[in-house]
Amino acid sequence: MKEVRKSKKMKEIYGRKEVQWVMMLLLPLVVVGGYYQPMLGFVVAAMMTVGMTMAFLRGRYYCGWFCAMGAFHERILSRLSRNNAMLPLFKKTWFRWLMFALMMGLLGSRLFMAGGDPGRTADAFRVMWVVSTGLAIAFGLYFKPRTWCSFCPMGLMQALLSRKKYLLTVNSDKCKECGLCEKSCSIETNPGAHKEAGFVPSVECMRCSNCVANCPTQALSFQDRKDIVFTVVDGRKKADADAGSDEDKDVGMKEAA
Repeated sequence: MKEVRKSKKMKEIYGRKEVQWVMMLLLPLVVVGGYYQPMLGFVVAAMMTVGMTMAFLRGRYYCGWFCAMGAFHERILSRLSRNNAMLPLFKKTWFRWLMFALMMGLLGSRLFMAGGDPGRTADAFRVMWVVSTGLAIAFGLYFKPRTWCSFCPMGLMQALLSRKKYLLTVNSDKCKECGLCEKSCSIETNPGAHKEAGFVPSVECMRCSNCVANCPTQALSFQDRKDIVFTVVDGRKKADADAGSDEDKDVGMKEAA
């Protein structure tokens, strides 16, 4: 059974905060340390590989728990951010693909110019991360701290690899559309708006579980698409009231003392 910590604002799954503080250390290590030791750029390549691999089983779970940049935005940048609502543009498919093309174009061109040299190849990954971090901080200072995560190229790739894996399922019988899930979401996803479909699209969810922990009616859980049971009521298809694993249903039920 997963536990949650209770704060003045929103509940949070135990362990996630600690994991993020540790992972965050990789950001200055690569961005700053990589300037003096270019081979540290391969840390970025390793993180990209881990994220893509995890996506086959847990979707954007890496984004929600282990991303060093995301951790920095959530734990540090959030203290400086003006926290304005994100623009609808940031969740447009074409905008996500534009950012993907730009960042992958930058990486690809740097790798080409590296000519196979290990040091320059590693630095290509570091430069991409420096640029990404700079853009993410600029967006995060004015909008939500993790605004970048709504159109992050790596997040998009993870989502494409997990269209049917570990999806956030919405129980339409229990969901009251109270809005607490949206308030707890770092990228302003509103699971309640997807209750008729029965699940949230993979790209819109980082699998951090904060919405699950904060749902007062336990209407949210994680399921693979093939395991979501649908019923037809009055000609309308909806997720079955008993859908969801026992583990996910327990999230948010037990609070810290």
